[in-house]
Amino acid sequence: MATKVKHARGGGTLYETDVVAWAERQAEALRAGRFDELDLENLAEEIGDVSRREAEALESHLETLVMHLLKWRHDPDHRSRSWEGTMRVARHKTAKLLRDSPSLRPRLPALLEDAYPAARVRAGVETGLPEKTFPAACPFTIDQITGDWLPEE
Repeated sequence: MATKVKHARGGGTLYETDVVAWAERQAEALRAGRFDELDLENLAEEIGDVSRREAEALESHLETLVMHLLKWRHDPDHRSRSWEGTMRVARHKTAKLLRDSPSLRPRLPALLEDAYPAARVRAGVETGLPEKTFPAACPFTIDQITGDWLPEE
């Protein structure tokens, strides 16, 4: 197992004090075939976390989209270009994540289910409408959320 690189300022490994610098050194060592310099334990941990981070990013975009769709449907008097812009950006980022990591697509229903309660709370806070105004379960399909669709109620 490789020796952990000590950071110049203070205690702890470079992994503990500057994960970006650590990652860059690990990538450099891999490319150069200097396998004895690899921090295998932390590399394995980081590789395992890639899926979790990508799924969390996708869930965050879904939450933002659903919150704005709820606001759009239930607070039509306050619709704005800003809301529409936020949805367009979130849809673009969602599409990019799914294009770059297509294995996330089957997880969309579960991620949406996890994102909806927070989207509902945020929609209530941002509109000032009671939370019970918004359905207990997500009223939108994944295609509606990720596509070019707006509720017109």
